[in-house]
This record gives sequence, C-alpha cells and structure tokens, in this order.
Amino acid sequence: MLAVVCCGCLVSCNKKPPKPVGYRFVKLTNDGKEQVEEIKAINDSDALKQYFNRMEKIIVENIGKEEEPFKAMYVISPSGDTLNTNEELIKKVLEPDVPSNQVINLKDIAPSTH
Repeated sequence: MLAVVCCGCLVSCNKKPPKPVGYRFVKLTNDGKEQVEEIKAINDSDALKQYFNRMEKIIVENIGKEEEPFKAMYVISPSGDTLNTNEELIKKVLEPDVPSNQVINLKDIAPSTH
C-alpha cells in the first residue's frame, strides 16, 4: 500500500506544465498587407494577455504620430479563432479579481446571445 501511495505521489509531482503552442499576432497595415508574428502561449488567456501587452507597446511607440501604423491587430488561436473579437473572453481575462495564472480558454466561454 505504501508503494502505491509513493508511486502516485511521484507521478503527480512529475507532472509537466503544459507546453506553449503557437498563436498568431496579425497586424494589418494601412496598405492592406498583413504582418504575422508568432506568439507562444499555454492557453487562450495567456495569448490574449500577450496580445494586449504588444498592442499597448505599439500604441505607446506611436503616440504623436499623424497616422497609426496599423489598420487592425488580431490574435488568432491554433484552431483559427480570433480571440480579441470575443467580448466574453476579453471580459473574463481582464476582470480585476481573476488571478493572473487562471486558465481561460475560448471554448470555456458560453456563446454570446447578442
């Protein structure tokens, strides 16, 4: 019995963290061209947070310029979902009382009824 308990503990302690997967950060330029950059994230909420950080950096770098460098910016999941257009996912990820390490995936969000 002791051996079973010890083996169970070893197996659970050796659990590896999830591997990051590739999300796409797509920037649509004013002339209609796409610039695609890969974001490595462990889940949708992590990818969306990285997207907001990159978007914020781009906006700050371009303060005071006459023209914005991009017409639009998107983050696309490995399954092809555009994460930053899902209002419910954004609300969940940006809620102030949600721990930063909480995993939120698009598939966990109920479809919007609007």
